[in-house]
Amino acid sequence: MDINLCIHHLGLNANRYRLTQSPPPHEFVEWNGSDPQPTQAELETAWAAIEADPDYQAFLADRTLGYPK
Repeated sequence: MDINLCIHHLGLNANRYRLTQSPPPHEFVEWNGSDPQPTQAELETAWAAIEADPDYQAFLADRTLGYPK
């Protein structure tokens, strides 16, 4: 699961956070912002939605397409 993509998918990218490392697998080290830190369940739900997105699957197949917005 890519937490950065999940944060974007959940619309929480106005918050500041640090992860143990940039590429997955990673975990939160710090969360700062007006929104509460997403739970593991929220992250997993977001990740399932991302993986089910046909645009994301096309991006995985051909990364020259650019990541879907």
